[in-house]
Amino acid sequence: MYQVLDIVLFRKLLFCSFISCSLFSSNFVEKLEFREDTSELNKAQALHPNSHINIFLPSIPYTYIAKATNSGLIRAFDNEQGWEYDLAKTHERLDDFTYVFTLRDNLKFQNGEKFTIDDVIYNLEYFRKNPFLYTNIHKIDFDIIKLDKKRVKIVLKQKYEMFLKDLADVYFYTKEYIEKYNPVGKETGTANKVEGPFAMGPYILKEGFAIGHKQTEKLELVANPYYWNKEFPKISRITVYTQLDINEAIEDITKKEGKLDLMPIPFNKKFEVILSKYSKLVISKSTDNFIIFFNLINGNEKLLNDDIRIALNQALDQEFLLNFVYKKEGRISPFTASINYDIVEQVAKEYKIDEKIFSFAELQTLLNGLELNVFTQDRFMFLFKGIEFQLQKYGVKLNYHITTSEKDIYKELLTTNKNQNEKNWDLLIWGNDDWYYQNPWTVFFIYHYGSAWSVIPKDKIMQDYIEKFFITKPLTNEYKEVVKNILHRERQKAYTLRVPSSNRVLAVNKEVIYKPYKGGIIPLWRIELSKNHWSIRENKTYDKELEKAIKPKRIE
Repeated sequence: MYQVLDIVLFRKLLFCSFISCSLFSSNFVEKLEFREDTSELNKAQALHPNSHINIFLPSIPYTYIAKATNSGLIRAFDNEQGWEYDLAKTHERLDDFTYVFTLRDNLKFQNGEKFTIDDVIYNLEYFRKNPFLYTNIHKIDFDIIKLDKKRVKIVLKQKYEMFLKDLADVYFYTKEYIEKYNPVGKETGTANKVEGPFAMGPYILKEGFAIGHKQTEKLELVANPYYWNKEFPKISRITVYTQLDINEAIEDITKKEGKLDLMPIPFNKKFEVILSKYSKLVISKSTDNFIIFFNLINGNEKLLNDDIRIALNQALDQEFLLNFVYKKEGRISPFTASINYDIVEQVAKEYKIDEKIFSFAELQTLLNGLELNVFTQDRFMFLFKGIEFQLQKYGVKLNYHITTSEKDIYKELLTTNKNQNEKNWDLLIWGNDDWYYQNPWTVFFIYHYGSAWSVIPKDKIMQDYIEKFFITKPLTNEYKEVVKNILHRERQKAYTLRVPSSNRVLAVNKEVIYKPYKGGIIPLWRIELSKNHWSIRENKTYDKELEKAIKPKRIE
């Protein structure tokens, strides 16, 4: 069964999407036929020996890969609480400070060695002394008590309501790995310092590394034969690219079968994907965020004026950005944090925002002649061109420094706080995928004064709000109040340049079976292939019938 898209409508869509006129060549057919996506009806066997996909992860690859190669007591997951059981099979919270976890049976490391409760104790003790630095866990001490061969008790020494969220990022390794490579916690993940069967996740890191501020351009993952859940993984081998030219990557996934199987795309590239012989468009609601930082440490001194930052935000027509730059792939949010967080949407609906509004003439007076240096990955230029188009009306000029690699972004962002950045930047964009899963800390941590992620001046009011956030139980009225206070304080001070909340928009090989999560997890271990996938159909050519366009799939 095919659905036919009228050519007049199709041409309008092409025009509205800023697609190249080359599509209107003599070879362009008068009607586009959509075929059904039949990949799920023709699944290949799990772990087919030749099964292999290539993916491009331009944002937080270290986090995505860590989730695929590592395991802890619990695992981040796309549900209301933000996690599910992993190496633990149950837990009890006895009071505000005390947790008891019970291990699964017959657990093994990726090298086949037995994993016991003593390994849990060893790893937790190591983490207690060497925690990561992107929440407040490094300030929270705790006792670790072995109860028996299957149970461990963790007793916090002070109240901390983000403990379970943090625990989902505490991974377990062999003693050999810890003693040899010393994975001390930092501002970014340190879980993938070197290849080898040292962890317990569904995939083994066979080649490369990724630890946030630096990474290899390519990593190789292979299925872990000792993973506790025998249902996963589904694919034998995954190649991950972390640094590609965005236009070349689009060309690879749309026109060269076997080069790329999955990647996020700029929103103005949707129709290249729809028209591709080899890829399909998959779109889902997301809690990811595009964060555009103002450099308030050593950037343009004019940005230290609150009115200038407020004016820059008011100069942006959010509906224009959503309709013509995002191609309607998102929602307008009154805050930098995604409106798709339930708590953020509640605050947006229930609390009025009180701020001064500048007239057009006042905006021009404040902004005319302002020149700002932008540091961005190439994949965000579509967004900055839309921003630049609007700011030009007020006399603002943007100068660009463009990179293909997120590690370059991190290098500048994570050194600015100490005034050690090498590049002179005023605006910097980061693809802040929701690594904390259904919790706005993913955005709030950039307001945490003293953190390497923060480029704002000391703000005691904001810091008091954040300290309260750490100790407030979610799903309470008190929690909603403190979230509201943080959101409104950020809006009042205009600490970032606000843009709409984005959907997740992906190009995916037509024979790859993949359902995106709402949060910043790509469950590589759950991805499946059809029998027509290039890696397992051997020397057979791709069926002409399968080259027809597949209607974009939207997942709420």
